[in-house]
Amino acid sequence: KTGGVTISHLRFGDKPIRSSYLVTKNANFVACHNQSYMEKYDIVSEIKPGGTFLLNCPWSAEELEAHLPAKMKRDLANKHANFYIIDAAKLAVQVGLGEKRTNNILQAAFFALTKVIPLDMAVEDMKKNNYNSYFKKAGQKIVDLNDKAVDLGISAAVKVEIPASWADA
Repeated sequence: KTGGVTISHLRFGDKPIRSSYLVTKNANFVACHNQSYMEKYDIVSEIKPGGTFLLNCPWSAEELEAHLPAKMKRDLANKHANFYIIDAAKLAVQVGLGEKRTNNILQAAFFALTKVIPLDMAVEDMKKNNYNSYFKKAGQKIVDLNDKAVDLGISAAVKVEIPASWADA
């Protein structure tokens, strides 16, 4: 599925959730892992007021003004969203995994931003899964690189202060 569109609707709660419908409004968290989708899809319309949006992109906070569609800016501003950016491809290259191996970075950022489970528990589980997924096929070095990606992803998201002017973009 690398490079393809994937939309996941996840629910978390203290009690069993028995719902078959998709989350189409009032989402607490929305992420876009491919910035080219910003022009193709209405990504942030489903975020609830005060919800969180994570954008994986190569731009700095200062460069967003030139790259984000006007509707996205308006939605983020009018919903008073918590907006974060991360350059997972750059981080994956830094770690030594290659620019397309961003899954552990983005998953760690998700857990750090949402706190749906305690972060230490999430990190422990992600690293255990790295071992189970990669040790036999690729060896300890690849496990270690993916563990490093998890560690980087936890703190790599950068908070973006949304300018008031975006409400009228």
